[in-house]
Amino acid sequence: MAVAQKVHCRIERIIDHGERVYTIDLVPDKRAPVFKPGQFLHLALDEYDPSDFWPESRPFSIASASHRRERLSLTYSVKGRFTARMEKELMNGKSVWVKLPYGEFVIQDTSDVVLFAGGTGITAFTAFLDGLTAEFLKKVYLAYGARNARLLIFRDWVERQVEVFAATSLFLFCRA
Repeated sequence: MAVAQKVHCRIERIIDHGERVYTIDLVPDKRAPVFKPGQFLHLALDEYDPSDFWPESRPFSIASASHRRERLSLTYSVKGRFTARMEKELMNGKSVWVKLPYGEFVIQDTSDVVLFAGGTGITAFTAFLDGLTAEFLKKVYLAYGARNARLLIFRDWVERQVEVFAATSLFLFCRA
């Protein structure tokens, strides 16, 4: 398993999807370490001093493709103290720190793949879907739901992926 690295990043863009759901695009000072689709990072809002402990942080799935390590994306919904702080403090150009990669929730490509995602949980699979190539010959089934159709924030992108990879099937679900 790869050793986690601490990387200073600048926020390039924040997308407000409504209903307190956001996507953040980060530009690392150096190319992000190698990670696999399904792994996650820890985001710290406070400055990191290498002579001290790692600041308070929270884990987030890496939503960006693993072959695009010059940019990192994550999506979150405001649910607690840390994400409320993110909503209040984060802005374009702000510096943050990330520590990555973590986790072993990696999709195996040895058989057909069935994915279930709700809300921002889709980001656990976006890096995998973004990395699909013509050489991937297995079937992919994605069930993606949200509390309303507006919060299917990756819907258009996923539908484009389905068009490119005919062996992918998409099932969408909403409460309202």
